[in-house]
Amino acid sequence: MKVFHYVNFVFIFLFIIAICVLEDVAVNNSLNQVKRDCYEIEQVLATSENINSMEMSLLVDNLEYNWTNNESTLCYMVNHKSIQEIGTEISKMKSYVGNNDIDALKVSISSIKYYADNYLHFMGANVHNIL
Repeated sequence: MKVFHYVNFVFIFLFIIAICVLEDVAVNNSLNQVKRDCYEIEQVLATSENINSMEMSLLVDNLEYNWTNNESTLCYMVNHKSIQEIGTEISKMKSYVGNNDIDALKVSISSIKYYADNYLHFMGANVHNIL
């Protein structure tokens, strides 16, 4: 009878570890996708003097679309208010592209990358989450 309890304990422990690993993979993929989108925008920004273009608008829209999809997944794992800064910066970026404000766009991109890097540190699997 005790063997059954030990088997259940091991099964539950392994199940919790699997969930934490899946959470870590989802968080890493989501935030790395945001960072890749920011790098694409930076590459176009480095070669263009006029950001009020269709290409830049599509890149920002792609960033917004990817973040919206990823944010809905991340909201299951963390409080939505903890990750809303990226969405706010993306909204600002859309107006900066329309106004051709290159300096403000660069600041928003660096802010988004900063938030994504910091979120990678406090989200995901760790021993505290498992216990």
